Amino acid sequence: MQDAMSISLQQRGFSLLELMVVIGIIAILATLAIPSQAGRVTQERVVETLELIETYKGNVNTFYQLSGGEFPTDNEAAGMPEPEKIKGLYLRKLEVREGAIHLTLGQNLPKQLHNTIVSLRPVYVEDAVQTGLSWVCAGQKIPDGMQVAGSDLTNLDLQFLPGRCR
Repeated sequence: MQDAMSISLQQRGFSLLELMVVIGIIAILATLAIPSQAGRVTQERVVETLELIETYKGNVNTFYQLSGGEFPTDNEAAGMPEPEKIKGLYLRKLEVREGAIHLTLGQNLPKQLHNTIVSLRPVYVEDAVQTGLSWVCAGQKIPDGMQVAGSDLTNLDLQFLPGRCR
């Protein structure tokens, strides 16, 4: 009878070794979660920047329609302030080149993301100016039957691009 009691007393609770193993596993899982969380936060900041510049897409679209299918060569032609004058919480400058809008990031972002670029390029149906423009972000695929203006200068790491820019 006493042997049965001593066995049941020894099997109560966890040993120090078992607790240390569990804590170690939790620590490893936590370190794996931190980088993905940082990427998600950066993606949200890029989305916020994309939303901030929506009105400037309208400037490019207006120029395109009024000029009969041409694209503005720079900010001035698009009726926009100089690149360094267009800033946001995470945006250092906005520059138009041959119709494409290039966002230089950096403000309030980690140092390694300073001066990285996300490009938005207008896509259009050739000889159909009245249809207006759509936009592709970064390396997005160009829809069938459409043309794209400007160059993609995006150098922001894919992990930091929001889903709509992949």
